[in-house]
Amino acid sequence: MAVKIRLQRKGAKHTAFYRLVVADSRSPRDGRFIEQLGYYDPLKDPPDIQVETDKAIAWLGKGAQPTDTVRSLFASVGIMQMWHEHKQGKSLDELRHIEDEARQKLAMKAAMGTRKKEEAKVAAKSAAAKEAEKEAAKEAEKEAAKEAEKEAAKEAEKEAAKEAEKEAAAVEPVEEVSSESGGAKGVVEDVQEKPDGGEETAEKQEKPEAGDAPDKPEGDTAEASADDPPAEPEPAGEGQADAQGSVDGDDTKAEG
Repeated sequence: MAVKIRLQRKGAKHTAFYRLVVADSRSPRDGRFIEQLGYYDPLKDPPDIQVETDKAIAWLGKGAQPTDTVRSLFASVGIMQMWHEHKQGKSLDELRHIEDEARQKLAMKAAMGTRKKEEAKVAAKSAAAKEAEKEAAKEAEKEAAKEAEKEAAKEAEKEAAKEAEKEAAAVEPVEEVSSESGGAKGVVEDVQEKPDGGEETAEKQEKPEAGDAPDKPEGDTAEASADDPPAEPEPAGEGQADAQGSVDGDDTKAEG
């Protein structure tokens, strides 16, 4: 009968642990076994390997063949080295230090792995913090750029408003001058359009009224009356009648 030293799975899903058993190679993995040598819990850090060293070496001496996984576990705790030296005639008591040293190395290795994991976590946190700072700095720069653009836009609007006010102030006097020149031009055009009316007005201003005729010397009046043709009779009025009477008297005197 071929005998093997192998692992027998126990426990629930994701919480499995294993027994180290001696079983017939024809038996199923989790079936009947001959003897239990210890257990293995891979979920602990470091993994927990508990083996009855004397029984394991005894079964190895009987020809039991460990599986690859079991051979690796035995080597990690020094059992395989003890077995080889025991075959050379050394007692197990002389070889106990091998197992102790192997377990110390295993514990140191596990501690080193834990420390590396912790350092990796710290490095990851530091890298994440740096990335967060970079992102925050980028966001701050973007916000500052947006604020600067807003301020620049406000300044541009203010400058544009000032320029518009200046242009409006410069245009208003020009419009006033244009309106004044337009009014004067209209007056001139009105005068040019009505020349006859202006002459009539001048003649009226030059021609004195009958009642307000200026006094002239009698001789001049007589000569002017003799040379000029007789004037057409005008409508009778008080002033005109007096003037006609004086003219007739002057004519009588001249004839005499």
